[in-house]
Amino acid sequence: MVVFFEGDEVKVCSKEEGFFGSYYEAKIISPLNNNTLYRIKYKNIIEEEDQTWPLVEIVSTDEVRPMPPPATITRATQVFHYLDRIDAFDKDCWWVGMIFFIIVEKSLELS
Repeated sequence: MVVFFEGDEVKVCSKEEGFFGSYYEAKIISPLNNNTLYRIKYKNIIEEEDQTWPLVEIVSTDEVRPMPPPATITRATQVFHYLDRIDAFDKDCWWVGMIFFIIVEKSLELS
């Protein structure tokens, strides 16, 4: 079991219908109940009643995972293969996915 500490940046799994498989960026405010629960503050989700404040929730350990290390984009890291498991950032959250097809762009040189 991964243990998180106050101030750690994490991803929190959504269990809402239509958003299952998505992870939202958040920060640990405090561990609770011997690290089986965490009070977290979302980066991109706001309170419904007061939309000037980030949403704060208590979530269970199984809903939290660490943020990935910073990506270094190079030609070698841009290679994906059929059935690679990936996380893709879209619409303010990370989505778990798998590569099912690859579109290869071809360039045409004119002389």
